[in-house]
Amino acid sequence: MGQNNRSIVEHYTRNNLMQRIQNALVSAGHDTGNLTVSVLSELDHLHGGGFTTTEAQVKLAEIPNGCRVLDAGCGIGGPSRYLADSHGCTVEAIDLTPEYVEVARQLNDKVGLGDKITVEIGSVTELPYADQSFDVVLCQNVSMNVEDKAAMFSEAYRVLKPGGIYTFSHLADGPNGSPIYPLPWARTPEVSFLGTPQEIEDTLLSAGFVGIEDKASLTRSEPGGPPQPRTTGGAPAMGDDMPMRFQNSVQSLRDGRLVSMMVVARRPV
Repeated sequence: MGQNNRSIVEHYTRNNLMQRIQNALVSAGHDTGNLTVSVLSELDHLHGGGFTTTEAQVKLAEIPNGCRVLDAGCGIGGPSRYLADSHGCTVEAIDLTPEYVEVARQLNDKVGLGDKITVEIGSVTELPYADQSFDVVLCQNVSMNVEDKAAMFSEAYRVLKPGGIYTFSHLADGPNGSPIYPLPWARTPEVSFLGTPQEIEDTLLSAGFVGIEDKASLTRSEPGGPPQPRTTGGAPAMGDDMPMRFQNSVQSLRDGRLVSMMVVARRPV
């Protein structure tokens, strides 16, 4: 594992994550012995917009019911569970952080979805799947930690079936200077790889994708700002300082230091 990957794993590892999640659920008044996908959705969608943004992304990307999905950079598995439970999808999920993978597996079993979702440790730049295996590849705020976007996009293209959908959320460099660190995905710039929206689109085109659209403006709850997370948000999985890091992200968006993207693209038929 390269130094960047080790730094990323360290950034996301909590060491006692399952206990933190259980404590957060109990504090919110939930019975941890009787969990549902809906209950977990209060804290298992780790990006700033929470479940609302996942729901919007699935709708905007027109992910069909019953299809085969790769959740590439799955975190603790919230989007995977939503797609399996609400859309009847069969999901393969992969994440670089071993603790996230183990917790995702445990939560899948707790809500009865262990047979519909498979979770493995791995990198989005070296996917362990055969060519043309998936109808959809979904990523949420993964690409900011990926230096080699060309490899990431090429691997997504490789594992998609002809006509398959690639959809990912991303925060790109804005025109008004560097973002304010620490941020949800990086405490320092060394493991933050943003690029401009144009650079992202150009790299997608080079990988072979067509029909590239940025639908970020359609996911916002109010003009000029991102959706707000639920009270618990991703804090149990993201660390106690997540509210401050999230606010830095919001301020950077307002200042034009960051640009929110919600990309939908296709592999040609």
